Amino acid sequence: MDQALLRRATSRSHAVVMVQVFAVAVMVFPSDLIIKTVGAEGYPAILIAYVMLLAWMAATLFGLHNPLHYRYPVRMALWVLWLVSLISYALIDPAVVTPLERASADRWLMQLAGVSGVILVTAECLRSREDLRRVLRALTWGGAFCGIVAALQFFLRLDVTPYLRWVLPGFSENVIASGNADIILRGSTNRVFGTAVDPIELGVSAAMLLPLAVWLAMYDTKRSAYGRWLPVIFIAIAATASVSRAAVLAVIVSMAVFIVGMRPAHRVTALAVSPVAVAAIFVTSHGMIGTLKSLFFAGTSDPSIAHRVNTYPLVAELVDRRPWFGQGGGTYIASSALYILDNQYLMMAIELGLVGVGVFVFYLLWPAIAALVARKRAADQELRDLAAALAGGALAAAVSSATFDSLSFPMFVNVQALILGLIGAVWIIVESERKSVQDLARLSYGQNGQGTASTLKWAGIGVTERAGGN
Repeated sequence: MDQALLRRATSRSHAVVMVQVFAVAVMVFPSDLIIKTVGAEGYPAILIAYVMLLAWMAATLFGLHNPLHYRYPVRMALWVLWLVSLISYALIDPAVVTPLERASADRWLMQLAGVSGVILVTAECLRSREDLRRVLRALTWGGAFCGIVAALQFFLRLDVTPYLRWVLPGFSENVIASGNADIILRGSTNRVFGTAVDPIELGVSAAMLLPLAVWLAMYDTKRSAYGRWLPVIFIAIAATASVSRAAVLAVIVSMAVFIVGMRPAHRVTALAVSPVAVAAIFVTSHGMIGTLKSLFFAGTSDPSIAHRVNTYPLVAELVDRRPWFGQGGGTYIASSALYILDNQYLMMAIELGLVGVGVFVFYLLWPAIAALVARKRAADQELRDLAAALAGGALAAAVSSATFDSLSFPMFVNVQALILGLIGAVWIIVESERKSVQDLARLSYGQNGQGTASTLKWAGIGVTERAGGN
């Protein structure tokens, strides 16, 4: 028994390292850096995700890991998305799709496999709060690095991403993916991409990470204040330097959910600090206020908004051809910039049909709901705040997916997958602690037949209700 426990503990520690390496790879190495023989799905982060999935499968097959011991809502959302994707893939009409579209459909399943590896390993193998903190340290410092790259691009027009491509031998640049990665002007402000392939992807991904960075700064008190808050600053810079409506919307959603979930004292502090932080960003970023104001109030006179509206008839026509399960996941390829949808829900309607849209909404919202339920069930404020931060990141992903074709961008896909995996891990930890409380309550009740509030308080568990007795 002791050897079995040791093997499981060792495998968990290896899993934590894998998730940490994945988190760093997502934020540090540009996803247009690929192994050519693998193709577009051969960038560093997704290759690590494939290894995670293979390790999870091998551990399950050889009896080192039993996924049936873990129940968490996120896995249900993942399996439903897999089911609809496979049905849609099986219904692809070979007489209609082109070889390029068929290859893109294969890449969709490959991407889903990588996402599955991240979610399953993260949820089922991070078994303690320290595991969560270790992964979040790696993720937030990776986000800070991305923010530093974005700051250099934004303030100095200095792009260091070409040098990052020299770090990994055997990888080369995906010219198609990197074609849009350039520092451009929006209004009078530089619009940058950091280590992402697009400014919107950078801004939304940073917005999803921001509440997690703040949570870690609040509770990871073993580190210095400098080491805790510096990532928050650079992740915030990354979100704003993208000069994106989607990023601003994602920041508002993610931070609002997080702040509402805080204890009252922390909530007051956050509300007091927020205007100062916003003012500091705008003061140091000349022209940012005017640029964002014009973006939000331009209406259909803004070319990007007008473009989105003009694609609606095309979407209606394509959905009408195959309304239920679509033409196949990943098969919509815009022949020109005129046909880029900039809306993942519309793309899902074309590729996976109306059933797929419903499943996609479920995939985005169900984990966020699970995080909020876990927050309610958690015994202490630290886990409650983490659950709220994760719910904020998940809801930001759901809202921003209406503003760009989110699943076409690797950084977004992988950050979201990691957030969903962390939600699963928090759910399992909360349920495990609740079960321990209930077992202790039953043990105490069986011994003295009285209420157990004092016993639970003595055990260090923040529970004040009576668990039994009259």
